[in-house]
Amino acid sequence: MRMSAALAVLCLVVALAHSQEASKAQAHEPAPHRQAGGSVSAEDAQALRTDLQRMKALVQQMQTNLAFVTNTQGPLKHQFELEIEMWQLQITSMERRLNNPAENKMNQ
Repeated sequence: MRMSAALAVLCLVVALAHSQEASKAQAHEPAPHRQAGGSVSAEDAQALRTDLQRMKALVQQMQTNLAFVTNTQGPLKHQFELEIEMWQLQITSMERRLNNPAENKMNQ
């Protein structure tokens, strides 16, 4: 039982580390395809949609793995639940910005 819990935790950590590396790499890339006024090009929008789908898949994997973490690891399990919720909020925010480009111009 401990082995499966340890394996689940390891999978969660690897998935989280991978997603953080991808988001850090994306944050440091220059944005040559940006158009005047802060709008996003069609190519950037498609890349963002692809990234969002990948993020959703990773969060789903995290949720699946979390089901295998036992309640005896209460604080650790709760931390993973909080991190999953944080990623879901980030995904929702990104989708909102992607789907409402006119609203983004007003907020800038």
